[in-house]
Amino acid sequence: MESPFELTAVYATNIFGIVLIGVLLVGNIWRFRERGAENAFLQLILFFAFCGCILDPIAYTADSRPGTLARVVVYGGNALLYLTDMFGTFFWLLFLSEHLNARFSIAHRYILGAALITGTSLIILNNFVPIIFDVSASNTYKRMSGYWIYMAIDYGFLIDSLFLYFMCKRKGGLFKSFPIWIYFIPLTMGTIIQSLFYGISVISSCIAISIAGVFATLQSERVYRDKLTGVFNYTYLDYLNREYAKKKKLQITGLLININGFKSLNQDYGRATGNKALVKMAKILNRSIGELGIIIRYSSDEFIAFVNTQNEMAVSMCIKRIRSGLSETNSFNSSYKLSVCICSQAYDASKTMNDFIDDITRAMIEEKNSYYSQLQLNRRAL
Repeated sequence: MESPFELTAVYATNIFGIVLIGVLLVGNIWRFRERGAENAFLQLILFFAFCGCILDPIAYTADSRPGTLARVVVYGGNALLYLTDMFGTFFWLLFLSEHLNARFSIAHRYILGAALITGTSLIILNNFVPIIFDVSASNTYKRMSGYWIYMAIDYGFLIDSLFLYFMCKRKGGLFKSFPIWIYFIPLTMGTIIQSLFYGISVISSCIAISIAGVFATLQSERVYRDKLTGVFNYTYLDYLNREYAKKKKLQITGLLININGFKSLNQDYGRATGNKALVKMAKILNRSIGELGIIIRYSSDEFIAFVNTQNEMAVSMCIKRIRSGLSETNSFNSSYKLSVCICSQAYDASKTMNDFIDDITRAMIEEKNSYYSQLQLNRRAL
């Protein structure tokens, strides 16, 4: 049986994690009332971290104690701990993907699914054949050689999140920044320490510390987010203007997207329907631009998309994806149809953000005049 000092340390670290998770839940209850994949992944990360803080001291207390109940607790507790660690790191990867607006390829999804299935299957199989861990006749937990296979899955998700982040940074440049070390360093340190030294229980509490850092980052970022659509707001243009002023060479293109007939949509169907249309439009733009750039809600019915390229083919592909997304959305909506006018313009680093906005707005006015003129001609023809 472990010494009281070690058991006390296990309780202390996990109670710290539970308290920290409780504070995060209370302090961010407003966030979890908002729907969205990003918030759902955060809740799941918190849930698995909380489960880890509960299960770890229970399994550790039952270790080496006599009796059938203690044996069941050691087996079941450790099996669930493996699963909570694996799913916690998996949902961190999904959260990061959602926050950076990155998309996994089909092959990547299959690999992630295979890793989850393999990890879960190993834990189930371990009940019959000790691969990951075993429990001796004295009910003492013991790691087996397959433990490192399981750790490879956990570390694989963490390493994958690093690759995902740097891939987004390469494609999105200035637009894709997130202090990944806030989450990565505490979790990595806790995983390494507990992997090398059984008897030290720090993973769950380190996950809680990592999540606290993520919440602090998201809170500071909230000032730049549009409450309705979740994309960046008008204030973010000032931040971009300051950042662009520091760069000598920029290869950035701006897309101004204006929803046609949005005022009539509000009048005919109500503002609640208009808000839903804005949310749909933001989702279409996020999917279309992906990790290549960001979306800003510029006004009530206008969005600006900045993409990290001036390649005409890449920009045209983004516009094509936007129109394709609109067409797909309209096919499932019989009450109203969404259409947009889109203007694109390369960003001139020698000018200010206001100059860019003025230029692209003038282009949009011409585009809108042409659109409504054509609309009137079509109506007369009918």
